[in-house]
Amino acid sequence: MEHANTKEVILVVDDDKILSEHLKAGLLDEAYTVVSANKGSTAIDLAKKQQFNLAILDLVLPDIQGIELMRALNRISPQTNFIILTGYATISSAIEALKVGAYDYIIKPFDFDHLKLVIKRSLEKQHLAARNVELIERLEKEKVKLEIIMDAYKRIGEIFDLEDLADFVTDQAVSIAEAERASLMMIDESTQELVIKGFKGTDQKKMGLRIKIGELVAGWVAREGEALVVRDIDSDPRLRKHLRTGQYRTKSFISLPLKVDNHVIGVMNVTDKLAQMSVFTDEDLRDLSLLAHQTVTQIENIRLCEKLASMAVTDALTGLFNHRYFQEELNLEILRAQRYKHPLSLIMFDIDGFKSYNDHYGHLEGDRVLKQVAAIIRQNVRQVDIICRYGGDEIVVLLPVTNIRGTKVVAGKIRGSVAEIDPPNEETNKIIRVTISGGISTFQEKMSKEELIGAADRALYQAKQEGRNRIIVND
Repeated sequence: MEHANTKEVILVVDDDKILSEHLKAGLLDEAYTVVSANKGSTAIDLAKKQQFNLAILDLVLPDIQGIELMRALNRISPQTNFIILTGYATISSAIEALKVGAYDYIIKPFDFDHLKLVIKRSLEKQHLAARNVELIERLEKEKVKLEIIMDAYKRIGEIFDLEDLADFVTDQAVSIAEAERASLMMIDESTQELVIKGFKGTDQKKMGLRIKIGELVAGWVAREGEALVVRDIDSDPRLRKHLRTGQYRTKSFISLPLKVDNHVIGVMNVTDKLAQMSVFTDEDLRDLSLLAHQTVTQIENIRLCEKLASMAVTDALTGLFNHRYFQEELNLEILRAQRYKHPLSLIMFDIDGFKSYNDHYGHLEGDRVLKQVAAIIRQNVRQVDIICRYGGDEIVVLLPVTNIRGTKVVAGKIRGSVAEIDPPNEETNKIIRVTISGGISTFQEKMSKEELIGAADRALYQAKQEGRNRIIVND
């Protein structure tokens, strides 16, 4: 029968012991669990110890009236349904019982099949009410989560720093999925590694951690581009042994890829569910997928903004900073040199015979050589040094906190590296010897930026006059 597996518990309260036993036996045959009492006080004691789905009460008891017993039992267990039995029926007593909350009012003697039907309908109503409560609670919970997600959508759109975005998203992920830990990892395309950019949890040492694509769970998700909802890491057939680690407090986690079209750019991981069952659900994945979608959109916005900002200060051909950026940075570095009494040096490079090379081989070949020279200069300076395309084939390098001696070493190393490349012409395949000349100047107190540039330019001119492929210092 429908209730065979639910084992609803029914309390029968009647001072007629024969009728009480008859009811108990008949209801036991229907696979209910039945408890009987012959007095109201006994029924109250039982209700304090045990939860009943339904109470069948005689309206007249030796120690308490059935209506009063209903009120007492209802205070103890508001979810219990009531059916009143009586051999002394009046309209007023029936109305009062229904007002107090009785599901039905049955007059003795009664048809047992009718009573069973009333019991069944009463319990069905109870189950429906319970399901309605569960549904309302679930909808309320979903509403709260949706409000969190919608608020996250709005706030994500206001973040234009990748590190700040990663911190915010991981904080939201643990809230949405009711978890303890979360991380956001981005793919470093140059090394094909996942790098943790944001982490929510107790072990902040994980920040900056790198793993190869294909390694562990996050690496597998990055490679396959598939989301994982794992309920038991030890038994999930998708996870080979080498993908499993002992890092999880619980055996359930979610890992999902961050995708632009079909290209994976990162992975979001959420672990250690806080709820009692400690298991993530498909609903958790759905909610986190919404968060991931908006995260990817904002990552693309951040990258676009960075690209546009870079284009504003970057030379499109060489990827070096442009002339405008050089002028701005030179002003700042001169101020720093004046304030902190640090040395500041400038190298101005020029490709020897570049105009003739362009005229003879064409501008495409000239561009190729210029990009190669720019790459060599970039490889031989520090991250704090500022490299800019000054104009045409002229490239300047600004070296903060570097004296003339150190600058001569750097310039000589760059000149030698360029002289060794000997790039072949793409059309004739003939080796073309490429050299550069350089002029060095160093900042002196009260010197203007124009004077610093002019000194390097004059030194470069002297290097050209003295035979090219050399470095001259303007003393």
